[in-house]
Amino acid sequence: MSIQHFILLAFTLFNADVLFAQDSELTPEQEEAIQTVALEINGECPVIAQPAIPDGSSASKDEMVVGQGALKAYIKEGNEYLGCLVSLEEDWGDGISGSQAAVINALYNRMVSNLEASANAFNDQLKIYQDRSGD
Repeated sequence: MSIQHFILLAFTLFNADVLFAQDSELTPEQEEAIQTVALEINGECPVIAQPAIPDGSSASKDEMVVGQGALKAYIKEGNEYLGCLVSLEEDWGDGISGSQAAVINALYNRMVSNLEASANAFNDQLKIYQDRSGD
């Protein structure tokens, strides 16, 4: 396992704990179940990293184009990740546990939010770049 993959997995596990701990304190058994499910899901649907968004106030045109390409690739991979989560949930069918369903839903919603946030951040930086450069 690469260090980047390990970091993304740790981030997934941390976020799953945070998502479930918002409403109530988790028992050790619940925490273990969430971590087990998150590891299982990550084995089927590996988490992807958000791309770096160029700083529109200082980026060159080439850097903005590279950033746009990275964002497009991230959106494509993000949609594939969402499809993977849906397929996994369907594969588990009626045998899906409450923990499995909750983690899948949390990861799905988190990815949708990340995709929207990345697109919005890039568009904000693109506007700054255009205002600065006149492009």
